[in-house]
Amino acid sequence: MFAANTKALVKSLGAEDDLIYNGNVNGKIQLLTLVKVTERSLWSTISYSVMDQTLLDLLEEGEDFSPDYTEEVLIEDFRVLRARCGEGSAVVSIDEAATGLKVSAAVDSVDAASSYTLKKKTVDVKKLRKSFSNRKINRSAVNMLRLKTTEKLMFVYQTIYNTDPVTLHSQAAQSSSFSAVCKMFFSLSLLGVKKEETSFKVPKESTFAYGLMEIATEDGTVGIPSRSWEFKRYSFGWWSISSDDGEDSCQTLRQINRELKKKAGLLRPLASLPDSTRRDLLRSLQELLQDRDDLTLLEQTLDQGSTQVSPPVSAVMDLLKASDASSSQKAALQLLVSAMDTLPDRAPALLSTCSPDVLRVLSQLVDSLQEDAQARLPESPPPPLQVDGELRWAAELLCVTDDGLRELSDQWDRPELPPGVLLELLCLVVRGLSLMQPTTHL
Repeated sequence: MFAANTKALVKSLGAEDDLIYNGNVNGKIQLLTLVKVTERSLWSTISYSVMDQTLLDLLEEGEDFSPDYTEEVLIEDFRVLRARCGEGSAVVSIDEAATGLKVSAAVDSVDAASSYTLKKKTVDVKKLRKSFSNRKINRSAVNMLRLKTTEKLMFVYQTIYNTDPVTLHSQAAQSSSFSAVCKMFFSLSLLGVKKEETSFKVPKESTFAYGLMEIATEDGTVGIPSRSWEFKRYSFGWWSISSDDGEDSCQTLRQINRELKKKAGLLRPLASLPDSTRRDLLRSLQELLQDRDDLTLLEQTLDQGSTQVSPPVSAVMDLLKASDASSSQKAALQLLVSAMDTLPDRAPALLSTCSPDVLRVLSQLVDSLQEDAQARLPESPPPPLQVDGELRWAAELLCVTDDGLRELSDQWDRPELPPGVLLELLCLVVRGLSLMQPTTHL
């Protein structure tokens, strides 16, 4: 709820290329805080890791230093009110006294925030650059950061914060109009309740967003290059999908299909692995998915050859080595693992452990999507794909129309993973898992 609110703020300001929205209400970010920015090699998605160190920790000789900064009002009386509705929905309302807003309509859910004022605090970069000119870095401190080739080291030069407490309120009623996709990924469904109401106050001076500048550590000195890098949650690369969820950014099925065809071919080498290797790899992946951290570690190991691996990751890597897998086969597995790791919550485990019959139906739906045909479930699908089945969300997403995708985007409450991205990821995982099946299951 807090992340959706801060994301809406950054979008309303038109500052997607300048500010990073803060998704953690407990994350109070100070000026000069170090941030590792990671761009995943396959998806061109960008993540931000806020560290417990500051720019001063990189200096060879530490000293007390307070940067000069300006502080000014950014926006006043900002309000958020979002209502998602559909047929058969229940009437919900929000507390006018708590939020200053009131809605009473046939809606599935309402998100609201009381009116608030934001200030921005900005470092005087020119003075900072001059102060750090020719200052030697602490090489051991930089080495401790363990920066990878896909990571950049940056620091916070601007913060956006609230001047007074802000009340956030969310109320939802689970009705027939909530699709299985929404029920899977909204907290409402995971709690297994018919109605959920959440309200809390965000303390004053909480960080809503922040701006970054890059740090250069070449030649043993600290440098602050001119700021010119654009920040996008989803850049144009493997994913040609914007982070905005406005109408213009909603992908059509044809656009998604075009991107899918580019990537799906890279999965084909999986089919050329021996039956026994595919079976053992699939079993190892299922065991590995008991801990999502292991899945992330496997993706990093396949991508960058990480030496710090867990036993489940070692088991997968040993299988690849024993089978003398080709570079294209390793790349195909990396693509599958990366797609699974980008899927949220329990989705990878549910898909990897589904029966061959369920996977076959899902694969047929992907085929229909790739053929630009309207995918439809059979009259009597396997139980997991029926209403209230654990994979019904996957079936509904694969059968979505352009209008349905747009409606889903309007209901969506996961700003880090738009529905169009989720659909493409799902297709790739289904296709990859199908190729991993032993021949007897095809």
